[in-house]
Amino acid sequence: MFTGGSALPARRYPQGPPEYGEVGVGRDDGKTVGEYSAILYLSDRYCADEEGTFWFSETPEIPGSKDWGNSIPRICTWMRLVEKASGHSFYVYNVHLDHVSQLSREKSVVLLSERIQNREHPDLVVVIGDFNAGEENPALVYLKREVCVGHDDDHRSWNTLPLLDTYRVLHADASDVGTSHGFRGDRTGEKIDYIFAPVNVRVLEAEIVYSEQGGRYPSDHFPVIARLHLPTLPAQ
Repeated sequence: MFTGGSALPARRYPQGPPEYGEVGVGRDDGKTVGEYSAILYLSDRYCADEEGTFWFSETPEIPGSKDWGNSIPRICTWMRLVEKASGHSFYVYNVHLDHVSQLSREKSVVLLSERIQNREHPDLVVVIGDFNAGEENPALVYLKREVCVGHDDDHRSWNTLPLLDTYRVLHADASDVGTSHGFRGDRTGEKIDYIFAPVNVRVLEAEIVYSEQGGRYPSDHFPVIARLHLPTLPAQ
């Protein structure tokens, strides 16, 4: 089961569920300062084989770096999970794109795609997070199709690894799908939170979670969840 949504300031809640392991760093200093895009996983079932965080900037290895018009750092935390019982493995990338700069969003998905394509192992990939962009935004279209982004011929990038929006696999015609609601419960905006998977993944369940208690919501975004069947790849 995968859950996507706003980035988590995870280390501010040190008494989290003990059955979960966690990877992630603060976006401001690469340690503990600033918002996280943390990944939580069931530690009795999986082990973390690789992990890291990169910044959406011209210098992605420098903590806190920011370019392309975004005023705050934006990051991607990633990890390779290995199932202990079977040895099967896959990658998860958790992103938080900029809420203002379209240039930043487009350059960020290009960098994300490059990092995915250059991963060490040819495992399947799941991409989750708050993309701050609607479904027809060029940055999202780029992730979903073999198309390019860029504003001139010298700076166009092609995506050769299109991904599925798992929610739309099962809910192609759903209309009230807004996920950013400002703690008001409004569903009429755009869906900006996603769980992406490769085209050969079977989507068993995909939902937007509207839970609340007495009109109070745990987040200003509705979480999105998906349950996926990841096919086993041949041994390399």
